[in-house]
Amino acid sequence: MTRKVFTNTRERWRQHNVNTAFAELRKLIPTHPPEKKLSKNEILRLAMRYINFLVQLLEIQSGQPASHSPTALLTFLRGNVERLHSSSQTWGLASDTDALSPGSSCDSTEAW
Repeated sequence: MTRKVFTNTRERWRQHNVNTAFAELRKLIPTHPPEKKLSKNEILRLAMRYINFLVQLLEIQSGQPASHSPTALLTFLRGNVERLHSSSQTWGLASDTDALSPGSSCDSTEAW
């Protein structure tokens, strides 16, 4: 019985951590209206689209096309994550209105 209680407690803790991570990610994704409830699937799809949008925005601003290889994108993201961790800002300070919105629909297949 003790093992079952421990397993249930660990699973609740794990699920709480997953839900907290999705909530933090949700805060970083601009949508209209900002308080719109999104499923985990929608959050992940919008996060991917938003990252794509930001990469394209950087390409436009720099005037140089960035490599679209998965390795180059991972290197780019790792650098930004490291800068986020080293800064004094916290994830919770981001607001839906702080960044340009690429759109709020997860199902749209149009290019940005």
